[in-house]
Order: sequence, then structure tokens, then C-alpha cells
Amino acid sequence: MFTAFAFGEEVYIESTGMGDSFFSGVPIIFPIFFFLVIGIIVFAVIGGIGNQVKTNSLLKDMQQFASDLADHPSDEAANRLADYLRDVTSFPVYRTQMEPFRVALGSYQLVMDSSHVSDETKERVDRQYKRLGILDGEKFADEPAPRRSSSAHHHHHNDHHNHHM
Repeated sequence: MFTAFAFGEEVYIESTGMGDSFFSGVPIIFPIFFFLVIGIIVFAVIGGIGNQVKTNSLLKDMQQFASDLADHPSDEAANRLADYLRDVTSFPVYRTQMEPFRVALGSYQLVMDSSHVSDETKERVDRQYKRLGILDGEKFADEPAPRRSSSAHHHHHNDHHNHHM
């Protein structure tokens, strides 16, 4: 009979009878190592799923703000974005999941380009973006955020960006 009890990082193994265990005849360190590796893998998978859920939730929220700002650019919509970002502790930039970052940059551009948003609100939004490092995120990404080339959304940043191609 073989039983293992795991509490946090330590693994306690209790074996009754030598011949009936999967690990019989092996030094005690191997089963401990085996369960430690399995535990790390499980922990990594659960952590990855947690991050994915958080990123998807962030993406959904940011898409809603982008949609509101695109449909009705207003001081109120921009303030809602600033309030939301104030409660965000960190804004992850993953090379494998760039969509939340791209949507956030698009929302930022909508706020900054809108004549319906006051300078004070633009500063609030800008402070939150800088605090979270969203504006610096592009240099950590493998590929740049997609740029709009329609004349309504064309600004000097696009010209500068395209100049290097």
C-alpha cells in the first residue's frame, strides 16, 4: 500500500510493505522528485488558465470601451475608461496574445483624437496608460499594432511609422 500526502511544497510519503509500491526498490528521493515535477506542471497549467481567463476578460472590457468610444466619443466614455484602468493593477503584454494591447492602443488613440473629450480627461486617461506601461508595450511585442490607413484616422504617427518601411 502506497499513499502520498502533499501539503504545500513538502511531500510526505508513507509506504506499508516493500513489494506492493510502484516505487519499491527506488531511493526515496525519486518519488518525491516525481510528485514535485507533477505538482509544478499542474501549477503551471492552472496558472496559465488563470492568466488566459484574466486576459480574455480584460480584452472583452477593452473592446467594450473601444466600441463606446468609436460610436460616441465623449468625455463620459473616456472617463469610464480612465476609471476602469485606475482599478487595473497591471496590463499584461503577451507576445502570444496581443489583442488586448492593440485594442487598448486603439481606445487611447480614439480618446486623444476626439474633439469631444476635454484636455483634463485626456490627461487622466494618459496618466493611467503611462502608469500601466501600455504606451511602452509596443516595443516588447514582436509585431506592431495594426495601423488604420483611412484618412479620417490618419495622423503623423502613421507617416513616421511607414517612413521606416
